[in-house]
Amino acid sequence: MPTLMGAVPPEMRALRRWVAADAGSKRPMRCDGPRAASVSDPASWCDWDDALTAVRSGRREWAGFVFAGDGLVGIDIDGAFGDDGMPTDEAMEAVLACRSYTEVSRSGRGLHIVCRGELPFKGRNNRRGWEAYAEGRYFLITGRAFAFGEIADAQGGIDAVVAAHFSEEPAEPSAGGACGQRIWEPAWSVDPATGRFSMEMPPVAPGSRHLSLVSLCGQMHSAGASRPAVLAGAREANAAWMEPPLPDEEVLQICKSVTRYRR
Repeated sequence: MPTLMGAVPPEMRALRRWVAADAGSKRPMRCDGPRAASVSDPASWCDWDDALTAVRSGRREWAGFVFAGDGLVGIDIDGAFGDDGMPTDEAMEAVLACRSYTEVSRSGRGLHIVCRGELPFKGRNNRRGWEAYAEGRYFLITGRAFAFGEIADAQGGIDAVVAAHFSEEPAEPSAGGACGQRIWEPAWSVDPATGRFSMEMPPVAPGSRHLSLVSLCGQMHSAGASRPAVLAGAREANAAWMEPPLPDEEVLQICKSVTRYRR
C-alpha cells in the first residue's frame, strides 16, 4: 500500500523536504527522476506537489520526509505493537506524552511520531528499537495515522522519551522489578457513601523519578504555567512524592529544559 498522501499534516506538506522510495526499499530517491536522493543534499529534495505526483502516478511507492534541524523531530518506535496487536505501554506513553502526529510504520509493527521541539543530539539509535532524529535522516511516511493528526509542540514529551530511552546512564531498577520507566499518573478513588472522587499521587521510586517530573512539568507548562510556577510545582512534587527526592539541581534542569520553548 503506497503512502496515504491525504493524511499527511499540512505543516509537513508546506516544506520542501520530500524524497521518495520504491517498494521494498528504504533508499531515498528523487521524486522527479531516476536518481537517488540524499538527506544531506537539499538540492535532491522536492516539494509536496512533486512527491504527491510521484506517488499517485505510481512512479514511486512511498513519500519520505527529511528532518533538517529546523525544529521538527522524528521518533521511530520499532516493535510498538505486541503479539496481541495492541500498542505496548512504552509506545503509548510516548504517544500520549508528545500528543503530536503519529502514524503506523510501513512494517505495521512500529510507530512514527513527528513533533516540534529539540533533541540534545542530532540523532540516535538506542539499539533497543527506539530512534530519534532532528536532522540527517528521513522517515518513510505511510500516512496511516494512528493518533493526533496535527504537528504539535512537544518538548516535554521529547524530554520524557529521551530520559526514558536515550539516557547516557542505565536506568535504575524500579521497585518491584518493573521493566522500565513509566510516566507518573495519579490514582483515583471514589467514596461509596458520597460518590465523590479524590486523587492521590503515588510515591515514585528510583528509576522513574526523572521521567515523572519531566511529565509533570510538561503538563503544567502546556496548561499555561510560567517557568517559576512550573519550578515551584516540581519542587513541591519532588519533596512530597519522589522517594528519595532528586537533587534540586536536577529538578531545576528539568524545569529549564521543558519550559525553554514558548507554548
